[in-house]
Amino acid sequence: MATWSPEVQKTLGVSAENFNAEGLNKLSPAQLTALLISARPDPRKGLLTCPASGNTPSGRVKVLVTVAGDDPTGAIATAIRDAVASLNEVDVVDSAAAADRALHVVVQEQTVNKRTIGFTASYLTATPCSEEIGGKKTEVELKGTLGTYSNAKGPGLAKDLAGMLDQDLQQVRTGGTK
Repeated sequence: MATWSPEVQKTLGVSAENFNAEGLNKLSPAQLTALLISARPDPRKGLLTCPASGNTPSGRVKVLVTVAGDDPTGAIATAIRDAVASLNEVDVVDSAAAADRALHVVVQEQTVNKRTIGFTASYLTATPCSEEIGGKKTEVELKGTLGTYSNAKGPGLAKDLAGMLDQDLQQVRTGGTK
């Protein structure tokens, strides 16, 4: 007959009190060892954990917004964050770990004769996830929509990016259907 050990608790999550109730005492020691070996995760394989999509219609969607590139005053980044925060049922967060979705924007200044005439923005939406391999956890992302917005006058850049994100979030809220 098999007996409980701390390894049974660690690997199977079965306490000494529940060992008999789960019927594990009826296994032979060799059978219990085989069960423990098969239940151990393979350290060479990873576990990917992402927020569930399609489960947010009643709740708020948390969005991480990052902006890089030609924005010396930070005004474009602020405008983009404010426009995203103004979307219905959306909260802007400061970390990938707290986010359901991410919007990454790279801004490039458009110039003619060394004068700024507007901005171009490349953007990417993503789902922040975490991957655990061999006990080491790292932040990763599943890529979403990739696009470019170009408007020489540029006043609607932030509003248009927020509108694009809102369309992307509608797919998230409905589980991938439009």
